[in-house]
Amino acid sequence: MKNTMAAASILFFLLAGLAAAAHGSTEDDTTTTTNTIRLPSDGGTLAATRRTRPWKCCDNIEQLPVRTNPPQWRCNDELEPGQCFRQCEACRDPPGRPFPGRPLICDDVFWGDDPGTSCAPSSEWPWGPCCDFAICTKSIPPICHCSDEVESCAAACGQCEMVDSWSWRPLFVCRDSFTGEPGPRCTPEMHN
Repeated sequence: MKNTMAAASILFFLLAGLAAAAHGSTEDDTTTTTNTIRLPSDGGTLAATRRTRPWKCCDNIEQLPVRTNPPQWRCNDELEPGQCFRQCEACRDPPGRPFPGRPLICDDVFWGDDPGTSCAPSSEWPWGPCCDFAICTKSIPPICHCSDEVESCAAACGQCEMVDSWSWRPLFVCRDSFTGEPGPRCTPEMHN
């Protein structure tokens, strides 16, 4: 009984495989189905993956969610079309732009450990010269923002928000992110 069931199962899978092969051989090679995966070697368009950074510096670095070692990075800084085409193999319009064409984002992907430095001067973080409550990702380099409540945001801060606090005067927090180390602490650490 068990041998008959095993033989019937094998015969079923064999016939199913032959039927699928016969169905696939009648399709024209130029048609694609929704299950087809296009690889770059097949003529699919993908961003260029490089071992050298196409950018000298980048303020809006993105680590791609692909788990590779070393990690993959893309610089989302907006560039003039001439500059983008000079340094990148593939350029694209930024997402959400109503009028495409200017500026462009380099679509090249850098594959390496160090995505490079920020274009902003390293001595000027968006929240100012120091931060006591920095929150950073564990990526390399870290992406940080400072949660210090201050009387006024630094001039370099783009997203300054008033926060609710117990203080009688209004306090603000800079919500900008910075790629790199958060800088020195404003108050020295107390050691016992």
